Amino acid sequence: MSNIFGRRAVVIGAGFSGLPVAAVLAKYFEQVVILERDQLDNHPASRVGTPQDRHPHLLLAGGLNALDEICPGYSNELESAGAVAISLWRDAHFERADIGVLPKRDFGTPVLLASRPLFEFVLRRKVLAIGNIELRTQCRVMSVLSFDGAVRGVRFESESHAVETLEADLVVDASGRARPTLELLDELDYDRPDNSEVGPDITYSTVVVKIPPQAAPHAQIVRTFANLPESGVNAAIGPIEGGESIAFIVTPVDVPRPNTWEAYLDLLRGLITPTLFNILRQAKTPKCIDHFGFPTSVWRHFEQMSRLPRGILPVGDSICRFNPTYGQGMSVAAQEARLLQDVLASATAEPDPVGAMQAEFLARVAAILQTPWDMSTNTDFAFPKTRGQRPENFADMQEFDAALFRAAVVDPVVQRAFVDVAQLLQPGSILQEPDIKERIAAASARVFA
Repeated sequence: MSNIFGRRAVVIGAGFSGLPVAAVLAKYFEQVVILERDQLDNHPASRVGTPQDRHPHLLLAGGLNALDEICPGYSNELESAGAVAISLWRDAHFERADIGVLPKRDFGTPVLLASRPLFEFVLRRKVLAIGNIELRTQCRVMSVLSFDGAVRGVRFESESHAVETLEADLVVDASGRARPTLELLDELDYDRPDNSEVGPDITYSTVVVKIPPQAAPHAQIVRTFANLPESGVNAAIGPIEGGESIAFIVTPVDVPRPNTWEAYLDLLRGLITPTLFNILRQAKTPKCIDHFGFPTSVWRHFEQMSRLPRGILPVGDSICRFNPTYGQGMSVAAQEARLLQDVLASATAEPDPVGAMQAEFLARVAAILQTPWDMSTNTDFAFPKTRGQRPENFADMQEFDAALFRAAVVDPVVQRAFVDVAQLLQPGSILQEPDIKERIAAASARVFA
């Protein structure tokens, strides 16, 4: 039986969500066309459509594993291009107000650090090497076309400003804001999905600097967490390609963002320890300070909808946009693409493979999103000014998280479980397994004895 689902799939967006999805779809469609609004350079470079790409990014182990399955050799090529490999937590210095510094135990968990443009450029080069994938840049999708409740293609403005249509059996919305999908629902008089929203209202302030070798003896990556609930200010620094380091400060809405190097250092001086201040005060004044505002994390619950036009598939930020402070977005997008790969394989025997794939993907995607969503939003909710509906058992969850970190200091088994969850290698439910809960309770008993 042929595994070809249709003649053409269109992917809206050539970012970190659209690229791995295109690679997966190439095995099941005669042609995959990626429509990208930006002009893309033939080298790593920031672009207009991703203003956050000037700020820190990392690939968690769960995301790196997924991309290596979809595009074999990706991690090797990324490292060859200059990405810096570290091992968590051997190479990480993480500071919290409640427990101090987490132990630097080596769990052999790989993480790659680089600039966002390098992550994306290497992936784009891998994906476009696949023969039946075509990338068209400077193309603005105007609408998704449908007939009788099913997607038939897209209408877009091309590079020459001509309005064109492209027929498609499947349209993947990797646009980031889900506008094409939501406008299609409006046109067909379908309900929009319910949203879960959590509003940290933060600003990233990022610098790229050269750090003298003797300036950071602690580790390759240093992270100082906020002193919650009193203050939401937190910061970090880590290496990227070219022998440079990228540092950021996250400030809540009631703290002025630093617009000068002196103000930047002053904010670092006010953290729970002087570690990052002592590192960055030895750097030369950076060329600029880039800012990026992030008001709200949003989960659009497409998985809960009773009906959706056949042949439309939102992915990545179009479904769920995470607070970038926690570095989860790219890795979640990669895991969604791997899920799609599994779903496509199982749908080949179905009478309507496109419809079956769409339904199964949306039924299973929440299992990928739940752990990173819970980890990031529960931490955001610890800051009193964060907007959104806190869980009814939020106080209990905070107590559990505090106990978890106390246990991670003294018990390597607990720390390993936490690392696996944070790196998206295991679901958050493993922290509720009897053995882990017993170890957490035992550690707390020793602390308060």
